[in-house]
Amino acid sequence: MKSLKTVLATGVAVLALAGVAIAQEKPRVAFVPQLIGIPYFNSMEAGGQKAAEEFGVEFIYTGPVDANPIDQLQIVQNLVNQGVEAISISTIDASAIAPVVAEAKAKGLKLFTSDSDAPDSGRDVYVAQASDQGLGETLIDQLVSRIGEDAKIGFVSGDATSSNLNAWIKIIQDRVAEKYPNVTLLEPQFAGGSSDRAAQLASDLMTANPDLKGLIAVASSTCPGVGQAIETAGKIGEVLGTGYCSPNTARSYIESGAMGFTVLWDPAALGYLTVWAGKQLIDGKPFEASNTVPGLDQPIPYDAATGILLLGDPTVFTKDNVGNFDF
Repeated sequence: MKSLKTVLATGVAVLALAGVAIAQEKPRVAFVPQLIGIPYFNSMEAGGQKAAEEFGVEFIYTGPVDANPIDQLQIVQNLVNQGVEAISISTIDASAIAPVVAEAKAKGLKLFTSDSDAPDSGRDVYVAQASDQGLGETLIDQLVSRIGEDAKIGFVSGDATSSNLNAWIKIIQDRVAEKYPNVTLLEPQFAGGSSDRAAQLASDLMTANPDLKGLIAVASSTCPGVGQAIETAGKIGEVLGTGYCSPNTARSYIESGAMGFTVLWDPAALGYLTVWAGKQLIDGKPFEASNTVPGLDQPIPYDAATGILLLGDPTVFTKDNVGNFDF
């Protein structure tokens, strides 16, 4: 009887160790957002978790509590130290991540960008939500069509080093210079990841520029602040807010008229595509010019010259359609 118990105990231990080994063999894909706790990145997390279940990987979601590039870089470094097989990052400071990308490569890990790029870092791929060109031009064209071609427009952005935010601002500036010579664009103001700071900057812009007609919230974290500032100032109908805002974040401001529309994409789909891309990199599978991704309806194009995997075209959310979305 004693020997039987010993045999059974040994068998259980072996099975337990085998289970641990299997668990450890499950590849890991991490995503590090610019900050945690906001609806946009929460939605990316949900999409990433769904893809992880679909493609048989472990999904790790971790990021700074505010848009601090030093904290974000430390989190990425910790993931590299842990040997996480594929690590994606929504880059805050594009100039800072090249050394950690090189370290990841030396260890046989895949480090790539999603949502915000660092094109000169050596990253493996950039999972883009929509083309920067499409996002910038769509927003300014929509805004000018509503407020006129001789309007003064202000920017309230997030972190001053965020490559995607700065790219959209630059494209808007170029589009205005090319197509709307009578539009005046004010210098961008940067709120970091703080909605309260965004509200204060938006309020200051309206006070300093009584002829202001438009306010662009360039970061999702600044959207509530811009909408709130317009409402608090009693400027609905005088100043039109817009930005790169999720429907849930902007819905009340769109319904009140503080924001006329917003431009974005489905961040859950972006999170899903990010995890799929990470699994492809782990498996050593090359991206095709056009990719079929189980779980996504549209073909996903890949530009080998730029290393960009593109989710699709931007979506414009208005009072007429914002109720159809929940993210």
